Amino acid sequence: MIERLHHGEEATAAEILALQIPAYKVEASLIGYDGIPHLNETVEMIKNSDEIFIGFLTEGELCGFLSYKDEDGSAFIQRLVVHPGHFHEGVASKLLTYFLQEESAGRTVLVTTGAKNEPACNLYKKFGFEELDTLLPEPGVELVLLEKKHQ
Repeated sequence: MIERLHHGEEATAAEILALQIPAYKVEASLIGYDGIPHLNETVEMIKNSDEIFIGFLTEGELCGFLSYKDEDGSAFIQRLVVHPGHFHEGVASKLLTYFLQEESAGRTVLVTTGAKNEPACNLYKKFGFEELDTLLPEPGVELVLLEKKHQ
């Protein structure tokens, strides 16, 4: 089941954090960089985030989530996170499908991910995202900016 998450609530923010830490540790190992900002977040930071969160729940357990911001008429995906215990179950695809159909409201969608994070890059490309740019936020860290234009 996919639903909006009320990340301003302590328990929900704690659930989000508990899911995102192991997931971003996997990404850190894939891209060879352990300075991913989301690894250093706190429950308080998530509670105060201005992102919109949607979650994928199985039997009441949060297995994955997507968050985004509205920026300059586009929807910018901030996080697409799946708990490592739920990899290869289609959670990310289901969240992305829901987001594109129900949340992005026909807007252009942007996202960045680690250039070496092949699973994420392949997922976005499968959904019609195209690479726009390469970003180098830190020495040795390469991100790709992907875009899906409204059809």
